[in-house]
Amino acid sequence: MISQRSVPVPLRVMRRTILAAFLLVVGLIGVPACTAGAPAVRSAGPAPAPTGATPPPTSSRASTTASMLPDVHVAGVNDPTCRSDTRPVVLLPGTFSTVAGNFAPLAAALLADGRCVFGTNYGLAGVAPVRDSAATVAAFVDGVLEETGADQVDVVAFSQGGLVLRTALRLDGLAPSVGTAVLIAPTFHGSTSDLLDGVPAAACPACADQTAGSALLTELAAGGDLDGDVRYATIASRDDRVVTPTDAQSPVGPPDRVRSLVIQDQCPAATVEHLDLPGDPGVIDWVGQALATDGRPDPSAYRCR
Repeated sequence: MISQRSVPVPLRVMRRTILAAFLLVVGLIGVPACTAGAPAVRSAGPAPAPTGATPPPTSSRASTTASMLPDVHVAGVNDPTCRSDTRPVVLLPGTFSTVAGNFAPLAAALLADGRCVFGTNYGLAGVAPVRDSAATVAAFVDGVLEETGADQVDVVAFSQGGLVLRTALRLDGLAPSVGTAVLIAPTFHGSTSDLLDGVPAAACPACADQTAGSALLTELAAGGDLDGDVRYATIASRDDRVVTPTDAQSPVGPPDRVRSLVIQDQCPAATVEHLDLPGDPGVIDWVGQALATDGRPDPSAYRCR
């Protein structure tokens, strides 16, 4: 069900919640956040087999791919044996989060629809510099293409994931490898929200990168919003107080390349906050249609409840 909240959460409470989440992430990871951000490096090969064991036959391709398909703790995601007639789908999570934290219901729906679903966590739960996370994602997509034999992937990105994808398309040459980019409340143009004021920029470089007008966003803006032949579909909510303003979330481009929906334009009574978006049933339906139509979903794909 779409979340219904009659009393908005005070900004100071949300700031404390975000800071607490940041501290929890750092504590669980067990490393200083300021050291976050090293891009993923391909493994040189599989670990040695135990003494006396006969290692299975391997190839350099299999070894590379194994290192690129980590366990993200979502059933069916990153299955190297999955094959489908549709493009593989890559999931990119948001700040302070993971594939499991953002996408478990959506991944289940996509798998049930017969799609092969892949996903990667990056930047120590999304706090590292966006440039570094983009490099990680570009390398991961290369691995997915190598394993599946596909020419392109489709990407579903939430929040920071949208900016990570934008950066990888532009700075890491990923555009030829992506067919459709489905963006859920992306920080594509950054955010003017002050909710992350309590998080030190040095401890969360990704937070600074996502601030409207940041050096990264200024560099990306110089080349326009679109890359390659990628088609973009964006969904947003006017209840979002994390990525603001809502109308600035979508890339700017012609309708044959960019489609966007603000949920309340389709369902005026709907209440869906930022963190609820990836798991909202209407959003899940809309994402499925966005993928099925190569980034051209009809607004009615989001069904009012």
